[in-house]
Amino acid sequence: MKQLLHVLCLVGLFQTGTHAQLTTALDIRTLPYERSLEKLPVELTATVGFVESGGTVFVQDDTAGTHLHFKPARNDLRVGDRVRVTGVTMAGLYLPGVEVTEITVLSHESPPAAVSAIYDDLATGRFHYQRVLVEGLGRTLTPLDENRSLLRLAMGSRVIEVRVDAPLEAAPQLIDARLRITALAAGGINDRRQLVFPYLRVTDWSDVALTQSAAAPESLPVISVASLLRFGAADEPHHRARIRGTVLAAFEDGRVFLRDVTPPPPPREVKDDEPPKAPLSPAIAVHLSTTPSLLAGDLAEITGFPVMAGFSASLADAQVLSRQAAEPPTAARVTLREFQNGSHDADLVQLTTPAVLNDFFRTPDGYELRLTSGGTSIRAFLLEKNTPRLELGSACQLTGICLVESATTDKGFRSEPDRASLLLRSLDDVQVLSTAPFWNARRLVFAIALLGGLVLLTLILLTLQRRQITRLESKITHQAALDERQRIAREFHDTLEQELTGLSLRLDAASTRPLEEKARTLLETSRSLVSRIQSEARNLVSDLRDDTAHATTLPEALQLLANRSPEGIAITLDLSPIPAIPPPVTHHLRMIAQEAITNALKHAHPTHITLHLSATPASSTLQHSTTPSVLSLRITDDGHGFDPTAQTHGQPGHFGCIGIRERARKVGAEVKWESEAGKGTAVCVELPLGR
Repeated sequence: MKQLLHVLCLVGLFQTGTHAQLTTALDIRTLPYERSLEKLPVELTATVGFVESGGTVFVQDDTAGTHLHFKPARNDLRVGDRVRVTGVTMAGLYLPGVEVTEITVLSHESPPAAVSAIYDDLATGRFHYQRVLVEGLGRTLTPLDENRSLLRLAMGSRVIEVRVDAPLEAAPQLIDARLRITALAAGGINDRRQLVFPYLRVTDWSDVALTQSAAAPESLPVISVASLLRFGAADEPHHRARIRGTVLAAFEDGRVFLRDVTPPPPPREVKDDEPPKAPLSPAIAVHLSTTPSLLAGDLAEITGFPVMAGFSASLADAQVLSRQAAEPPTAARVTLREFQNGSHDADLVQLTTPAVLNDFFRTPDGYELRLTSGGTSIRAFLLEKNTPRLELGSACQLTGICLVESATTDKGFRSEPDRASLLLRSLDDVQVLSTAPFWNARRLVFAIALLGGLVLLTLILLTLQRRQITRLESKITHQAALDERQRIAREFHDTLEQELTGLSLRLDAASTRPLEEKARTLLETSRSLVSRIQSEARNLVSDLRDDTAHATTLPEALQLLANRSPEGIAITLDLSPIPAIPPPVTHHLRMIAQEAITNALKHAHPTHITLHLSATPASSTLQHSTTPSVLSLRITDDGHGFDPTAQTHGQPGHFGCIGIRERARKVGAEVKWESEAGKGTAVCVELPLGR
């Protein structure tokens, strides 16, 4: 009630915004962190409870405790000094304290009264920086540095550190003794102003009182491992127990595994309809205070404090009383079910079912092995620095210490193991029965990847070779065609064209002689026909030789056709600008126009022929495009007309229309005839320029 009134008064002062002096330790320690930074004035009368150094002193009044800090340091204060302190508040690491500006020693009295505390009081910081009185059982005593000692005190089921500012040599016999200790409550603090773990500070050994002396370890009775931590065995906390057994394994970290040599425990109770259960293993895990000097097979007596490990009782803070060399222990052969059900916890076992090594990797303490046995995953731990020479996929016979890592509570209030693992004594505990098959998963994946790469490379090479062969075939075909065309052109030039030249010369010579008018007209007509035949022959020779250097454009070729029109026939040109097209296309279009004119002259007897040439956008392309898409060639006449459906697909002895279709198909054009009897004919050719 008194502390509550102090808190209410302090809250009232904060709410009014005043800076009245803080006069009690409770006023200071209950300050919020932000308020403690405001350097509030302090005037406090209290008693020194603990002196840390010349710069830090812990004091206590009737309300609570707090800490004082000096600059410069003072070394004249002692525990029990009654002091008057003037200063300002400071935040401190965990709770607020006082920056001292002036301190006066009023008198020297008894130390402040200590308040009884349990572990939870210390862990919550309830009595932090106050003198407390605790009771417990001494567990270990070790030097902290040259002039200080570290006592570990069991308070119920928890163990707390007691840091004593006195050398170890002056300490009484504290291990396994009941102690009552007067100390300063303190602890480790993190950067978030949180109490990580509590500990106690003691000035000297006079503050450590023995309420019950410890029994000599050699006088303790040897008990069975199975009797540890059973109901009614002893009150809490448990005193040391003495066991005797054969050493199964000893590790550098202080762990020793012992197989009890006392009579085995009675069999477990089973129901009538259940099969008999295997007897419990008489093995136990022991944690020594120092590095063990035991060897596997030694018959040893060990004393330690019984504690509950993961699934079974073990001894902590133990020490070896005696050892005697004996034969190495034999591993118990167990099935996977027995290995996992906890009946062989801490015992040396050998699995009857081989295990396959799946993987292993480094851990802070050594290596962890992952294996599979009978479809069950097993973890094994090897406490060695050197990398084990094991091949993945090998079948192994496993021997080691069975460790039940955790336990779960099943129905019926029975605790059953969650999982178990193996602690290997050395690499010799892994006996390789058969090496891994050559085609393991990793090599198979590598082989498949390599084979896939070879197949892909082969496909790429075949594709490149096929393309090269195609190019060579195309080149050879083109060269062969070019050679054949050039041969035909030479033959045509050396035979037909020479004969036509000779015929033309004879006609020229005949025209110089006196002839009748009718004969002269016939002669002139023949000379003109021979000239046209010679011109066509030269064009054919030029096309066969692919002479693109002297090729004419399509408008020029149509102009030449119009200029060679026979008398009495008018040929009109309607030519619009068109894009450049290749010479072979020009040749085929010119020959289509010439064939259409020839057919009109032979069959339709027209008086007028029109040649129309233009480039217009295709109807299927973008309407707003300005680039020509289709070249249109149209040859119209005013002749007799005919039926296009019946007479353009070839008649005996007539191949003109068939030739027009073949030439159009050659250049990718479409051709159609528009004609009716007595209304003339139109031959329409449309060539997509994109091709």
